[in-house]
Amino acid sequence: MTRRSPAADRGFSLIELMVTLAIGLVLTLAISMMVARQESLRRGVTSGNDLTSNSAYASYVLDRELRSAGAGFSQSAAENYGCSLRVSKSNAQILPRSAAFPTPFASVPQTFVLTPLVVHAGAGTNGSDVIAVATGNSGLSESALPVIPKSAAAGLLKLSNTLGLKGGDLILLAQQGVGCMVQQVNTGFTGGATQTLNFGGTYAANTIGTTALTGFSNGNAFVSVLGNVTGNQPRFSLIGIDANATLMSYDLLRLNSDSPQAIADGVVDLRVLYGVHTVVSGPTQVDSWIAPTAAGFTAAELTADTAVAQSRLQNILAVRVGMIVRSDLIEKTDVTPSSLTMFSDLGSGLAYTYTVPAGTTNQRYRVVEFTVPLRNIRYSR
Repeated sequence: MTRRSPAADRGFSLIELMVTLAIGLVLTLAISMMVARQESLRRGVTSGNDLTSNSAYASYVLDRELRSAGAGFSQSAAENYGCSLRVSKSNAQILPRSAAFPTPFASVPQTFVLTPLVVHAGAGTNGSDVIAVATGNSGLSESALPVIPKSAAAGLLKLSNTLGLKGGDLILLAQQGVGCMVQQVNTGFTGGATQTLNFGGTYAANTIGTTALTGFSNGNAFVSVLGNVTGNQPRFSLIGIDANATLMSYDLLRLNSDSPQAIADGVVDLRVLYGVHTVVSGPTQVDSWIAPTAAGFTAAELTADTAVAQSRLQNILAVRVGMIVRSDLIEKTDVTPSSLTMFSDLGSGLAYTYTVPAGTTNQRYRVVEFTVPLRNIRYSR
């Protein structure tokens, strides 16, 4: 028989157990730190992706809405620019409004003056800008059609021909000294050699406010086709941000809704500059950036029914849009400085500093800037 050594029955010593425990704790701490760091990185990537997605979509929508400003009516700038637009829907006047526009556009004047694009500086939430943009979408000729003198009567007027016009079309009727109004072509109408253009439907009205259809009979009245109530709808919109940091749009013609509609969330500030052609003898290009608060370029001055205002509108060739976009994810530490600057490359006179609200520097912010050319302005007469 053999006898086992007493040393073979002995377990781990206390020192060995303590060393093992210490090593385990160090490994656990290291793994926990790696997991925490990985989670922080993941949150940062997610937050950055959210900012990128929101910024890209908001930029795309704004570019689409602003780029075609003035389509459908800019070629008759002398008659159309600066007129107070009158619109009736279901026999009730909707423009000019009898009450303030819904939030966040309550500070915008209730009378909508027709221009391709104008910026209401500081009229939005927290002093942000509001953009008013008007775009026709007829897909037909951009040229205005002259009204045959003394032909306007209740529910109709006469043109030299009505080719291309069809039932449900929305037309802009304008004349210097009289004003402008939107009318709807009667359902079932098919244009052609006939001269008589009949009105009927939701947006047809013989009188809107103090302006009567028969007032466009003394010559120099023009018809511009804006689009159709069911397809190729015109877009006359107000664009701004609300108190919930959402980019909103309001349809001034109420074609689909009477409530502001959300475009993109996370937009906390919106600022716009005009790109203006000021050098008369130089090439037609943007040679100056001008703030919408500058003399001669305020909303009130640009919407005045004057030759000077029309000239300035025709020389606005682009707009530069700046946005501050914020992520909803909250970090454990501050990840944003206390202030951000838009248009920093244009000098102190045009740069705008946004102060990040206290307690939100642990959320990620991003400055987004882009330029939108206004392709219809220079084709006006």
